[in-house]
Amino acid sequence: MDFIFLAATNPASGEFAREFGFNPSLIIAQAINFTIIAFLLYRFAIKPIAKTLDERQQKIADGLQYAEEMKTQLAEAERERSEKVKEAAQEAQRILSEAREQSKEMIEKKTQEAANQAESIIRKASEATELERQKMLSDVRQEVARLVVTTTSTVLSKELSEEDRKTFSDAAAKELAGSSN
Repeated sequence: MDFIFLAATNPASGEFAREFGFNPSLIIAQAINFTIIAFLLYRFAIKPIAKTLDERQQKIADGLQYAEEMKTQLAEAERERSEKVKEAAQEAQRILSEAREQSKEMIEKKTQEAANQAESIIRKASEATELERQKMLSDVRQEVARLVVTTTSTVLSKELSEEDRKTFSDAAAKELAGSSN
């Protein structure tokens, strides 16, 4: 570096600079060319590449943010899904419980109805049997009374009138009814 300063102060240095190919006008032209090329490279190459890199970096950041949002939404959707499944299971359990309760009530109701019907049938059969027994007793009394009257008329050897027969028959039936109770 000292050499360049010495060359600039020494008049013989001009020749020395020319000997080594140092031409100040060429240096200035090269500096201007370098500045122009640097400006053009910056303007048309580096700046668009930097812009593209910035855009790409922004897209990557947006993509990461979108992925994070989607991850959050997926977790929320999964939580909602599990909540819905849990609610559906509870609803199914409730419906099943209600169905069991209703079937139990229906079984009890039908059992009670069947018992009532059986009791009613037994009561009606008992009543019908009692009525039939009363009718048979009445028929037997009338037949016995008729036989008594017939026997009495035979024993007395007397023909009874229709009115006497009826009177004796009724009296015998009353007598038999009183003795059977």
